[in-house]
Amino acid sequence: MTAGLFLGLLLLVGLSFWIAIREHRENVLKSRVIAATNCGVLVTDAMLPHHPVIYVNPSFLLLTGYAEHDVVGQTTAILNGPATDRTSIEKLALALQDGRACRVSLRHYRKNGTSFWNEVTLSPIEDRTGRVRSVIWVMRDMSRLLQAETEIHKVSSPTFLCDLASEGMLVTTESEIVYVNRPGLKILGAESAEQVIGSQYLDIVYGELQEVVRLWIVQTVRSSQSTRRLETQFLRRDGQGVVVELFAVPIMWDGKESVLIRFSDISRQRHTETQSLLGRNQLGPGQAIVDSEYWGWANSPNSHGAEIWSEQHYRVFGYEPGSVPATYETFKKVLHPEDRDRVLTLVEETFRSDRPYDIECRIIQPGGDVRFVRCRGVLIHGSPDQPIRMSGTIEDITDYKLVAAMAEDRDLQFKTVMESAPNGMLMVRQDGTISLVNSNIERMFGYVREELLGRSIECLLSARDRKQHQEARAACFSSIVSGHTDSSDELHGLRKDGSEFPVEICFHPVHLSKGRIILITMIDLTAREQAEQSLVDTEARFDLAVLTGRVGIFEYDHQTNMHLWSPILREIYGVSAEESPSFERYLELVHPGDRERMHCAALRAPDPRREGLYMVEHRLVRPNGSIRHISLRTLTRFEGEGSMRRPMRTTGMVVDITDRVHSEMVVRVVKEMETMRTLTGSITHELNNSLTAVMGFSELALALIPAETKAHRHLTQVIAAGRKAREVAHRIRRAIDHASSYSVSRPIDQEPSTLSIEASDAVGPRG
Repeated sequence: MTAGLFLGLLLLVGLSFWIAIREHRENVLKSRVIAATNCGVLVTDAMLPHHPVIYVNPSFLLLTGYAEHDVVGQTTAILNGPATDRTSIEKLALALQDGRACRVSLRHYRKNGTSFWNEVTLSPIEDRTGRVRSVIWVMRDMSRLLQAETEIHKVSSPTFLCDLASEGMLVTTESEIVYVNRPGLKILGAESAEQVIGSQYLDIVYGELQEVVRLWIVQTVRSSQSTRRLETQFLRRDGQGVVVELFAVPIMWDGKESVLIRFSDISRQRHTETQSLLGRNQLGPGQAIVDSEYWGWANSPNSHGAEIWSEQHYRVFGYEPGSVPATYETFKKVLHPEDRDRVLTLVEETFRSDRPYDIECRIIQPGGDVRFVRCRGVLIHGSPDQPIRMSGTIEDITDYKLVAAMAEDRDLQFKTVMESAPNGMLMVRQDGTISLVNSNIERMFGYVREELLGRSIECLLSARDRKQHQEARAACFSSIVSGHTDSSDELHGLRKDGSEFPVEICFHPVHLSKGRIILITMIDLTAREQAEQSLVDTEARFDLAVLTGRVGIFEYDHQTNMHLWSPILREIYGVSAEESPSFERYLELVHPGDRERMHCAALRAPDPRREGLYMVEHRLVRPNGSIRHISLRTLTRFEGEGSMRRPMRTTGMVVDITDRVHSEMVVRVVKEMETMRTLTGSITHELNNSLTAVMGFSELALALIPAETKAHRHLTQVIAAGRKAREVAHRIRRAIDHASSYSVSRPIDQEPSTLSIEASDAVGPRG
């Protein structure tokens, strides 16, 4: 056995060593592939703050001019510079925060300070639990490609007329900018078209307004209304904002459906209008930049914080448009006292940090209703040191908060149900990876939760059942599409200590927004199988007792009027297996002397006032004429209470006690004969003693009386009579002894009277 264990251990070590070598070869191959690619590749650690770089390939070092020790441990911020698009940086940051893939084009800088146009693609790497552990950055130098496209566009074409226009123009195909004219470059603060072409058109829109602009363009193109305009805010290359007015029209560009966007800088116009409005100290309706929850504020020594609010902005606060002053003080008053300091601090920091703010808080409307809102704003500069305008939106998110709260409550309820469930529960993905377990799984299999998360569910199953489970799981996933119901299977679980136990696995397919999963319920069948085996053993013992004791069983259903007689009962009654059981047939078999009594007792069976327990002994006449004595015990079960109590089922046992009754009769006769024998013996003994005395005295007297006398003759007759009497007494004693021994061995032909015992004042059976 020791040799077998050693051989098994040696095989296990060899297998582990082989797996390690294979993984090492795969990792080396992957590293060589990454190192040989022409694109720059770096890997950042998503488990640490700010995503530090943990690997770079030679192509990245060649692209940026950095050495490996300059980059490893640093963040990708070392590639940013003065002309790096802030919107693209924010887009990358949000993608890293959400753990999703992303692709942007932005200006990066090499170690020597020269810039290049870099296309960055993010690919998050998840572990088995779905948590992002690292992110792969693939970088490609797009400078030459964009320069070549720019040279092509420099050739005389109909687009040269666009360069003569005073408005900015750009063309977007599939959301990507393919053309921008010179006035547009000037408005955007770009030095060349290559800084804009190739990027997404929404990248030049202020982040909080991108969805509004996207929807507006979609609606404009669909409705073909070129006269619709929109005022929004673009971000220049230097990070400053500029208020623009947009017009959009669908066109064909290089054979593709595209959109031509005209935009003009109206910052000064809006500044002049704001000054005029503030000078009149009156704000009229319809002055909002866009028809939404938008507000604007102009920086002026005489403004005293006056603002321009849209009508919807008023309604969010619970006011009618123009009913209250549109001032910063009004804004502060509606803020919830518990959120006021936090919101005001962030808004005021915007002036110092020059960063947009985005915060969720509560407000109190005049009617006392508390609403959740999302406040966003950005500061616009006229010059680097002179903020001229601040604008933003306020959005009522109460419904969203309620939905989020409901989602949190449901998540909490789901976890509570998972933990309070009496069975083991876990969730697995399509590949069988465990993503969630409850405490019963830990207790059932002997693992802690962290040991199971990310592992395959096959680790909890016996090796002989894993293939069957995989097939069942695959069928369950396919049932999400086909619409089949849940399924279950009985397999063998495998504990951490290696012991196996029976387990029932129930599959519940679920289709979520993130994909398909299976909620699996595991039930330990050990106790149930033990109970079933115990029940089987009990039934076997009962059957053995019934067979050994020759007990007949019958059942009667009061609802359906159905009778069931066991084979032993039919033997006792002397009826064949083909004969149908019935109460009438039972009464026919009862001895005529007991039939009336048994019929009356049976009529009391449905009485709900009685307990239902009944015991009786009576005679039975078999079809062949033989008379048998039986003992009958029945129990009737009822349902309902009071006047609604009704009999449901009567179960009874019948035992043939003929031999016992005969034995009791023999014992009784023997006792009577023994008593008679004792009495007769006593009488004969006394008679014998008396005769002995009479004969003795007679013989003595006979010797003294002469023979020829009459007295001598009389004494002789007395002595002869005594001898005859003694002989008769001996004959009587012998006859009684002989009769006693004969009655014990002789079968009893005469049937005794029936004995009846009622254990309770219950009713008789119907079976």
